[in-house]
Amino acid sequence: MWFRYGSGLLMVGMLWGCATVNSPPLSGSAPLFQADATDTVFLQALQREQDALLSTCARQQSCDQVHFTRAMIALFKNGETAAISFQEAMTVAPKGPFADSSARWIQFLANRTAHSASADELNGAVAVMKGLVRTWLEQQRTASTSAPMRAVDAAKSQDRAVPTLRREIRTRDKRIAELTEQLSTLKQIDLEAHRPNKLSLPKTLSK
Repeated sequence: MWFRYGSGLLMVGMLWGCATVNSPPLSGSAPLFQADATDTVFLQALQREQDALLSTCARQQSCDQVHFTRAMIALFKNGETAAISFQEAMTVAPKGPFADSSARWIQFLANRTAHSASADELNGAVAVMKGLVRTWLEQQRTASTSAPMRAVDAAKSQDRAVPTLRREIRTRDKRIAELTEQLSTLKQIDLEAHRPNKLSLPKTLSK
């Protein structure tokens, strides 16, 4: 849960600290992080999942999280695209848990300018930021993939419970039938007990 909400604020705090490092002016479309081969495979898979979630997120009231996650992915691809997705996260939930972080990311991306610091400091800061972002994305991937697995496990448990439930229903129905038969027998006995004796002689008629 901390990675879902709190890490966004932590990463933004790191960004403001890194805003004082030396970096050449970048175009708005330049990616913030360079993705290696492993990153690319991971990000493509996560991108497909988030694209699919866009069609259902409104029902789950989670579109701000989907847009925020897509923005984080875009940090490895295109800064302008990332800013647009951060803005969408703010638009769908202006007071949501991702709104403040999205606003700070947008401001940071719009002000990537040169400051004084060594290349080693720059590389170290960017590496830390990239690690935080990737860790957050991995948390989202784990959450999105574990939900279907939990659904499958629940379905399997339900399938295993069905035969047991059917046996219990048959046992109950059998017991109800037995009780109904017993009640019917008792009613018949009661009727017989209150019926006039057919073998008794009729009363002698008075002369």
